[in-house]
Amino acid sequence: MAFLTPTLHNFNLLKKVLFNGEPIILPTDTNYNLCCLPDSTDAIDKIFAFKKRPKNKPLSLFFSDPNDWKMFGSTPQKVLMDQLTTEFWPGPLNIIIDNQTNFSYMLNNSSTIALGCLQNKTFRDFSKFLGLPLAITSANISGTADDLLITKEVAALHMGTKVKYLLISQEENTTSMSSTIVKLDTAGISLVREGDLKFDTILATLERGNNQFEK
Repeated sequence: MAFLTPTLHNFNLLKKVLFNGEPIILPTDTNYNLCCLPDSTDAIDKIFAFKKRPKNKPLSLFFSDPNDWKMFGSTPQKVLMDQLTTEFWPGPLNIIIDNQTNFSYMLNNSSTIALGCLQNKTFRDFSKFLGLPLAITSANISGTADDLLITKEVAALHMGTKVKYLLISQEENTTSMSSTIVKLDTAGISLVREGDLKFDTILATLERGNNQFEK
């Protein structure tokens, strides 16, 4: 596996790799992640094979502009969604809402989709250069390293013989846990996984905005 710095030359190289149906590894606000184009069935198959990940676990969709969620999902809790994206994006929060994409293969035909908008400058710069969202999942074999972040060293250990390129982050990771995941549906907001961003903090922020929700 080659470690690449974020240069225009390397961005062009990684773009070519993605369009050739191969996954790459990119930094996020938490873990280094396997990434591919969300409609690339070949690359999606490789990610699931490399991770030994059950196919019934969908990939997430990440992008650089907080407003882009409206292109990929919908929710009856639009007021909540708008406040969450305003307060916590870009950042380590994934939000599950109703799927409105044709990316059924990466989602295993799920009716919902997990969306994220990252703060990491390297990811954001590459995402803006690419001009497309990316399907992602952590760059480790499923069921391993669940209690630690996937650094570039861990990613290389797990994926070094399978993935050709890893893009190195320009900035140090300041998180200690994987991203927080919440779900919005007709019942309101619920916690799926808690990371450094605590659910109580999210609820307090929503309360300050005079929103109605159920835990």
